[in-house]
Amino acid sequence: MAIKINASDFNDAIQWWEEKRLIYNGITLLGGILVVFLRSEVPNGISYYNNFWIILFWLFGANIFYTIGWAFEALLNYYCNVSFFNNSIRKLFFFFGTVFSFIWMFVLASGVR
Repeated sequence: MAIKINASDFNDAIQWWEEKRLIYNGITLLGGILVVFLRSEVPNGISYYNNFWIILFWLFGANIFYTIGWAFEALLNYYCNVSFFNNSIRKLFFFFGTVFSFIWMFVLASGVR
């Protein structure tokens, strides 16, 4: 039994997520800078992290997790025959995913010496 994905719904889902990616990256970038400052390792404005390069690695990893948002939606539709999410559910996933990113960055930052 073949399950067919409605191409329009699939494209709408990806478009919704990709339209929010820049907002997510901005929030995550500011959060990454905040995490570095919260660690209290910025004496006289000079960070322990060399020019904050670690934040770029965090952003790369965060974008992999971000892509999981629409990938999860597509996989549920394809394998479990679940309809694509509506915008309110997507906003909820967006919010909790962003919060997860902050927690993830703080956990990673606590392991960096």
